[in-house]
Amino acid sequence: MELNSIELLGYMATFFVATSFLFKSIVHLRIVNSIGDVLFVIYGIIIDAYPVAVLNAFLVCVNLYQLYRLKKEQPVSKILK
Repeated sequence: MELNSIELLGYMATFFVATSFLFKSIVHLRIVNSIGDVLFVIYGIIIDAYPVAVLNAFLVCVNLYQLYRLKKEQPVSKILK
């Protein structure tokens, strides 16, 4: 089985999204999940799977908004604990 670069991108995106759920810190979860979502957006566009790209673009926006909201509510030192 030989992986091409597009498949590798898909697996990397999957890795980031899946591992993001292992973090205790919601901030770290959202950051790592966003990285995976961005990779899925790129992957979806490359393979012409626009529903995948649109969903993950939406999830990036949700994660960024929630990170902004968390930062606004409390100091960074408390968020990272």
